[in-house]
Amino acid sequence: MKIVVICEGATEAALQQGLRDFVQGHLAGEKRVGVATRSLNGPTIRRKLDRVARNLLEQDDVVGVVALSDVYPNYKSATDTKDALRRYAGSADKNPNFRAHAAQFEVEAWILPFWNEIAKQLNVSAASPGANPEQVNGQKPPSHHLKELFRRAKREFDKVLDGPRWLKSERLATAAGHCPELKSFLNSLLELAGADKLT
Repeated sequence: MKIVVICEGATEAALQQGLRDFVQGHLAGEKRVGVATRSLNGPTIRRKLDRVARNLLEQDDVVGVVALSDVYPNYKSATDTKDALRRYAGSADKNPNFRAHAAQFEVEAWILPFWNEIAKQLNVSAASPGANPEQVNGQKPPSHHLKELFRRAKREFDKVLDGPRWLKSERLATAAGHCPELKSFLNSLLELAGADKLT
């Protein structure tokens, strides 16, 4: 059995292993529910989400489909993003095993709770961009703050390479304590998998 998360390419690579381990770590006994990721970029998700989600939901081994998109740069808010994904999903949105979620303002916001730890590892000093990671907005999104932090250490931040390091299973629940949209997303995965939700 598996849940399929439909997201953008770089997000897929950053989240894939952490989500699999997170869901499996919350399941009781011998129960196994995998998490697979499927990449659709912005323009493609508008055109194909309905068909892709419906086809996945018809598969016997798929217990749920979750569409995930960044708010930045195409939408105004998490609510706007989720509403758009539900529209793109069309008839698939009527299925109780389909969920729409948003990374506000982008997935990199979910890395910001570890700002001080990252700065320490990079051996640089820099003030956190804010106490509420999901409020670091599109005027200067989280990825820009992380890129600047890495530049101070004469390194380059890469979501595909650095994201999995900070979005591991054991860190996701910690980040969810600072990021309501992440918590909602993780709770959808846990609910679809038949596990207890985060409180």
